[in-house]
Amino acid sequence: MIRLFWYLLIAAFIGALLVGASYAAAYARIGTILGAPPPKMGERSATLLWKGAPELPGHPRVWRFTFGPTLIPGAKSVRIWVDPLGRIVRMEPRDLEARLAGFHDRGY
Repeated sequence: MIRLFWYLLIAAFIGALLVGASYAAAYARIGTILGAPPPKMGERSATLLWKGAPELPGHPRVWRFTFGPTLIPGAKSVRIWVDPLGRIVRMEPRDLEARLAGFHDRGY
């Protein structure tokens, strides 16, 4: 019985490490999109959609990062979906990178 408990404890620890590494990869990818210094993005939330994202075709497992209200012109709120390995699946607004380039060019 002790051995089973020990195995469950090790499995939970490894799972936590994998989720943490996945979050770190996704957050680093978001950082490359937002640039340095990032604009004021308002409140941030990050959610792991392990059962899949119902709003995306194929319902992939993703991290959903939500920001708002932002100072980016034409983008009051921003949502970015990143897969567990750190690849961008989708962004709303779709032209977020172009809006951010113009935003950074003005000195923000």
